Amino acid sequence: MKKKNPPVKEKQPPVIIAVVGRKGGVGKTTTSLNLSGELASRGYQVLLVDLDVQGDATSALTREEYPTSTGQVLLAGSGLLDALVQTKLPTLWLLPTDDDLKPRSKELIAHRPDDFRFALRDVLAAEAGGFDFVIIDCPPSLEDITLIGLCAATHYLAPALPSYFSLKSLNKLAELTTLIQQEPGMNPNLHFIGLFFTDFNPRVRNTLHADIVAAANHLFPGQVMANVRTDKRLGDAQRDAVPAQLRTPESNAVADFQLLTDEVLSRL
Repeated sequence: MKKKNPPVKEKQPPVIIAVVGRKGGVGKTTTSLNLSGELASRGYQVLLVDLDVQGDATSALTREEYPTSTGQVLLAGSGLLDALVQTKLPTLWLLPTDDDLKPRSKELIAHRPDDFRFALRDVLAAEAGGFDFVIIDCPPSLEDITLIGLCAATHYLAPALPSYFSLKSLNKLAELTTLIQQEPGMNPNLHFIGLFFTDFNPRVRNTLHADIVAAANHLFPGQVMANVRTDKRLGDAQRDAVPAQLRTPESNAVADFQLLTDEVLSRL
């Protein structure tokens, strides 16, 4: 497939969604990949920013060599469009990452100690005007790199596992996002889309997963979205570096992400 140039036409600023969570293994990268893929399959121009030092979104979408990565773009403050990799979905683009993200982020903080958290926001504001959506796959922590993602975002989304520990961690995320919204000069217009559970199986221990969902609805009324069922075929797509919408379109999880995408769009 011949690589096309990324979209550059100026229009309304993109909707920027950070996919965040305090714990690892809750489905942030899977959500980022499948929300991006579903939006792109509907014809939207979508940019997926891999802001996770593990680089799982990058390896799940491309086997290509890339000369520039997320950390370099953040440190330089420019060069976004030249760094993008086109995926097998023509309207889905990836800003890849590699092992240099963490050291580059430390350099960024040293060079911009007062405003490092706005590095991604500034790059996207200057160069992402041709996209309809930007999805940011954040790392499994609530530290500096996640702060950079949340300060760039217009909205955030919180996947979680149907477990009490994962549910408990959502309170820490709520505390951080409230701080970002209320701290002068940070991101007062950051909006919460909602939370949902991945790897969901209502038959686990009879009703355990359903009990967790019920508890979430009590703690976060009106903010719990559709669940995503367990489906091992998502791993097949990631192994082959193909969006699941192309690799396993008939899978339960792809169907669930279609419904979740409908709900995300309805809440924007």
